[in-house]
Amino acid sequence: MIMPTFRLRELYEAPESVVVTAHRGFSGQYPENTLLAFEQAVLLGADLLEFDIRGTKDHVPIVLHDETLDRTSDGKGSPNLYTLKELRTFNCSYWQGAHGDGRRLAAPAVAGATIPTLREVLVAFKNRVGFNIQVYESGEPLLSEICRLYDEYDLYEQGYLSMSTFEEAELVRAINPRIELCVLGSQGRMDLAALQKLKAFGCTCIQPWRDEVTPEFCRMVRELGLYANMFYSNTDADNRRYIGYGLKGILTDYPDVLMKTLKDMGLR
Repeated sequence: MIMPTFRLRELYEAPESVVVTAHRGFSGQYPENTLLAFEQAVLLGADLLEFDIRGTKDHVPIVLHDETLDRTSDGKGSPNLYTLKELRTFNCSYWQGAHGDGRRLAAPAVAGATIPTLREVLVAFKNRVGFNIQVYESGEPLLSEICRLYDEYDLYEQGYLSMSTFEEAELVRAINPRIELCVLGSQGRMDLAALQKLKAFGCTCIQPWRDEVTPEFCRMVRELGLYANMFYSNTDADNRRYIGYGLKGILTDYPDVLMKTLKDMGLR
């Protein structure tokens, strides 16, 4: 069922809410960054899909985390060596399990699984879920096409782009200053000064690493009016620990586990 557009801010500001972001979809159980993994995460009730964007030889934004096709598909080398039509010949379901402890399979897990385009993801899930879109390339004309699709599908209240550096984020600002941005370059060193810099830049969402999230960190985030989506938590014990710190958002390879944690804690 198509749900009405929602505002990300309403998710984070709801009392006692914890925002569930499916990292590369339901990647702990289904092939990461595929339409199947995204659909299963949405069916579970995930609030956001996190996925990664790279470009083809003909400048089509596609969903792929790695710099090469080697780990997750039967293709080889960089995706920008291939046109979209050529990439369609590869199967992208060769990786099984979570990002940190999965394994490469000898044969594809899903017949016919191809690398999705950004447009295909937006067509399938617009108005059903929010989007954390991590952009790994910043060259023209790919970045302009990503921003154009963001505008075409009106993601202003439903998603944001995560950029590696402030410099890359500024490139987006130059194209479309309305796009919500998350800057990842401060990960691992998000002290008060770094958080204040992100706030001053205009970021609303931030993505700290798990090792830097503490009760004091969560307090600073709240006082600055930021929304922290931690990378990452995959177990019930860790979910409970970080939620107990006051964390409002978690990226996970296992949204099913996080949803159960929240239900058991009376938060869903």
